[in-house]
Amino acid sequence: MDGTGLLVLLASGAVTFLVGRFVGRRYRARRAAQQAQRELAGQSRQVRRAQARKNRR
Repeated sequence: MDGTGLLVLLASGAVTFLVGRFVGRRYRARRAAQQAQRELAGQSRQVRRAQARKNRR
């Protein structure tokens, strides 16, 4: 394998790695947001309003 082929191989591997990390971060963030929504939905309205008041201060 010549130098150009090796460079292309390394560059494509680096791009694949970076894209995978980016996609993984977005996927984890989306799952965390959905989990937070589910937890909020499980709480009573009174608890949600109390927490909102507490967070505004």
